[in-house]
Amino acid sequence: MFKHKTVFVVGAGGSKEVSLPTGDELRKIIIEKMKIGPSGFTDGNIGAALVEIYNRRPQPFDINPYIKAANQIAEAMPGALSIDNFLATHANNGHIVTLGKIAIASSILAKESTCDIRLNGEGKLPLGKAENYWMNTFCKLVSEEAVSEDLNNLFHDVSIITFNYDRCIEHFLAHYLSTYFLIDMPRALELSGRLRIIHPYGQVGNYPGRSENTAASAIPFGARNNAADLVNAVEQIHTFMERKTEHQVVATMRNVIAEANHIVFLGFAFADMNMELLIPESVAVPKTVFGTVLGLPSPTTQAIDNTLKSQFQTVNSISAPVHLAQLKANELLQHYWHPIFK
Repeated sequence: MFKHKTVFVVGAGGSKEVSLPTGDELRKIIIEKMKIGPSGFTDGNIGAALVEIYNRRPQPFDINPYIKAANQIAEAMPGALSIDNFLATHANNGHIVTLGKIAIASSILAKESTCDIRLNGEGKLPLGKAENYWMNTFCKLVSEEAVSEDLNNLFHDVSIITFNYDRCIEHFLAHYLSTYFLIDMPRALELSGRLRIIHPYGQVGNYPGRSENTAASAIPFGARNNAADLVNAVEQIHTFMERKTEHQVVATMRNVIAEANHIVFLGFAFADMNMELLIPESVAVPKTVFGTVLGLPSPTTQAIDNTLKSQFQTVNSISAPVHLAQLKANELLQHYWHPIFK
């Protein structure tokens, strides 16, 4: 259990450890999904999802604007920082935004179904395949002093903010708790629900058994790409510009950041638009910041270091110690486990 209030901020590098795509990889996948053949989209799930959307609306269905949008997305992806940035740029083009969201949902759900933490034939999560996943190390350290008779306070002083659309954290956490503490899944889901997990840009479906958003459709982890699930997932994805839950979600994020003693960035790119959502108006609680900067050159790393020290400086000018490392997410936790968890 945590000795200090701690917030983990997770980017694509965190899910990459269990074979989910990075932003660059997702761009390439989406280019393939935008291919058009003689009968329409070569990926039948895309076309089926479009038809499903229009079955839920009164307007007649016209595929041509989506064919145009598909070509525009595919041509632009090599020059886009990410699909999210491209959709933000074209937030007023409904056909591009809708098609882009369908492509995101289809890509992520497909990758969930083949990733390292998918369930085996017996419905169990193979922990051996997830030894290099940061959530495995996280759970080991959280469980270090826990006893099975008293688990309700496991996540008392920790929150996770994930900018990923996937549900890897929710999925792994519930199955880890069930496997390690020898409890049934309803109890594991109840316990995992005590860990606050915030998705500022939404997710590809509410994770079954969790109650953060009871109005949102639950979609099983790694669900097959059927049209209904894709459309339900699209309805739960937000672009940078939409921020449908801005006031509630952003206020919550800034509040947990403001109250935290430790902030840990894992596989996070420190994009300006994302950082703007996180930084509270004032910082009263002194903080220590940890973060991965794997593959970033020294000038960029130094600039990030300077920015973090400034952004998390307290109102009485106490500068935040910043520890940035050329490590993967799991490696950072293994190297810094004592200062983070103790």
